[in-house]
Amino acid sequence: MYHDLKYILAFHKIFRMSLNKYFLPLYEHYGSFEEAWRCLDFSPEIGISEKYRELFLQMKKTIVPQKLEEQYYRSGISVLTRLDENYPDSLLQISNIPCILYYCGHFSLLKKNSLAIVGSRTATTYGLKQAHLMAEELSEHGLVIVSGMARGIDAAAHQGALLKDGGTIAVLGSGLDIIYPRENTKLFKQISEQGLVISEYPLGTKPENYNFPIRNRIISGLSLGVFVIEARARSGSLITCDLALEQGKEVFALPGPVISPNSIGALRLIQQGAKLVIYPQDILEELGYEYQTSVYNKQKEIVKDLEGQAKTILDGISWEPVSVDLILEKNLQNQEEVLRILLELELQGLIRQLPGKYYVRV
Repeated sequence: MYHDLKYILAFHKIFRMSLNKYFLPLYEHYGSFEEAWRCLDFSPEIGISEKYRELFLQMKKTIVPQKLEEQYYRSGISVLTRLDENYPDSLLQISNIPCILYYCGHFSLLKKNSLAIVGSRTATTYGLKQAHLMAEELSEHGLVIVSGMARGIDAAAHQGALLKDGGTIAVLGSGLDIIYPRENTKLFKQISEQGLVISEYPLGTKPENYNFPIRNRIISGLSLGVFVIEARARSGSLITCDLALEQGKEVFALPGPVISPNSIGALRLIQQGAKLVIYPQDILEELGYEYQTSVYNKQKEIVKDLEGQAKTILDGISWEPVSVDLILEKNLQNQEEVLRILLELELQGLIRQLPGKYYVRV
């Protein structure tokens, strides 16, 4: 796999986001990306368009995979692909699965419970203060705060989380060598050292407007839920909320003054059923944090007696929503048996079923 990495980087430089679609077909057809790189034309079975076939033959003449890999190494940027065992399960359940993630910082944060905090770039003093305070307290209780490192609410949430032990993850809409906005350069360095910065975009990718709605699926995908603090009626934050709902995640919103344009998006979300948040405890309780603490000892006794397939299935379910399709894919016995075990685990109070056939630990 690691021998293949330089070729995956080369393919990504050519195909960019379209490699998400062709990644598995290329790997499954050729057995390795090295073999795929050496071919002079692609098999029609893979479904690669004529545009990308021509682009591949043209650009591969100018790309040396080994030098490309060395460039990332010298930049201090690590790379994770969809084929790695450490690739987060949560991202295997979203649409348009990122085939590659570039990152700086503590990768272990991807294994912890996370909450996305998003909101207006032109935030009010009220919004900035609330984002900072909420992120600080939620982080203190162990939640990793995920956001997009934009100015305004995003930056305030990251800064609040950095004060505590929970950690923070920034998901960028550009390559990791192009910090945007420039005013957040210091914040970028802090998150790289204390938290985690990730991007699905290769080096040199500029922060084009269309990149940000695309990357929002990663922000929601990594998180247990999305918390909106100030958003206008038409806002990128609302796109993130729509993606969260599609992924079976919770949506939270902080109310604001009805006369403020920055409040309309959050107030509309509350009208539509989002959880109204006044205190951080509102989010913690909804995510089951207090409940998990109070029943921990009882659960420990039940889990101790589990064995065989029931234990395997429970071990594969975390506090991040997992789709029933992924559970079935990882457990090869018949579907009825898996569903029976899931029901039994639910009745024992060890897991909970969410809308859209997702399961979480409780």
